[in-house]
Amino acid sequence: MDWIELHNVEFGDCTVLGGHGQMLMVDCGSLNSILGKGACKFEDYARRLAKRYAPIEKRYGMISHFHKDHVNGFSAILQENPLFFQRIYLPPAPQDHNGNPLLLEFALLVYTFVTEKSDYSDLVDNIVTAFSRMRSLSSTQSLAVLCQGDQFQLDDITYEVLWPKQTEYPYSEFFYEVVEQANQLLTTTWGNHAELFLNYKDAFCDCYLHCVDLFSLHSSATLEEKNEAISQLEAILYGIDEMIYELNSLPVAQDVAELVGSQKARMRFGKELNGSSIVFHNQKQNRWFRNKHTREDILFTGDATPNTMEQIAEMLHNRYYLVKAPHHGTSSEWWEGWHTIGIDHMLISNGHHPVGGMIGEEYVLLPAIKHCTNCTRCRWYIEKGKCCNRKKKCKENEHRSNKVKKCPANQPQQTDRMRGCNIYTVSPLGTYACNCKEQPRLE
Repeated sequence: MDWIELHNVEFGDCTVLGGHGQMLMVDCGSLNSILGKGACKFEDYARRLAKRYAPIEKRYGMISHFHKDHVNGFSAILQENPLFFQRIYLPPAPQDHNGNPLLLEFALLVYTFVTEKSDYSDLVDNIVTAFSRMRSLSSTQSLAVLCQGDQFQLDDITYEVLWPKQTEYPYSEFFYEVVEQANQLLTTTWGNHAELFLNYKDAFCDCYLHCVDLFSLHSSATLEEKNEAISQLEAILYGIDEMIYELNSLPVAQDVAELVGSQKARMRFGKELNGSSIVFHNQKQNRWFRNKHTREDILFTGDATPNTMEQIAEMLHNRYYLVKAPHHGTSSEWWEGWHTIGIDHMLISNGHHPVGGMIGEEYVLLPAIKHCTNCTRCRWYIEKGKCCNRKKKCKENEHRSNKVKKCPANQPQQTDRMRGCNIYTVSPLGTYACNCKEQPRLE
């Protein structure tokens, strides 16, 4: 890994790791339709990324989970160039202790019974149509599914997926009960359409899980087998689409809609989806390497919850060169375990949006050098008017004092983009380094 570019997409996520003719784009999405105080539309910015990274020979993408602020930019990139990514990594459909993919089941219930168009409906569309949509935007052969224990390579470094588990996934009791109640309502109601829907739902989940298996990194499935499975998924979903009017005329339809469409259920669904984000770090080959810390020691967390981090705590290294803060660095998803891990650099992607929280002060107090997309979303910066990095020292700073503020990359006259740590924040207005300013310094 030679360089990292953290893109300022307001309240969203898009980070690109690169080196030696290879790159990995981890997420690309935003809740904001307009970026940079009106500088450009998010979709236009995403299309620019296809041009920005076109000279790189091997390009890979990863969707940590299907929330809009992590995924909606991929459509714009792939519409610009359907073959932009040689490989696109997708999250799995985690199964509970009974083998049920509850996130997928819940999404299918919302898809069927909560019919008004909204961000909620767009979210469940992203989930239930994941394979068919990505096939239509790119290609079947580019798709792969990652879950705990899988490994992939970038720039001769092996990365290990720490989360999510595919089986025995620890869903919350409340979420389990919501799905169970919805199923019971449909099981006990009168009418053939309810029974038929439940059969279709089970068939869809089975077929989706079959796709997860076929597209795993360990699969030897042929292209024909993969295409056939996706087509089967599409056929089952079409069958559900054909029944939606009749299903929503059932006596229990309103009860199901209110159950899965309630604010509490929506919030829990979002939390479960965040908690199932792909989390990965570099693999250390042996005991000697475990005690040696390098630039390759990185941890990416998607929107992992504190519970997720607790689940994988024993797998984590005791020190990382770089960590991507989960869930935009907000206090709501702060994990106390960060205090026990050495971190040199931390990426925080945050921005202005009515539903988005500000950067938590807990992150500000960590000794790591922070690289933030928007300092005006940090209460500490707003109150102090200064960057929290200003007194920190960076070993990669070429200045004799090693102070962050003396780094050539943080000087007004700096024009060479690749200096020091080679970690940069890129926005529609330009490129800048780790000393928080409201305007970018580098062009």
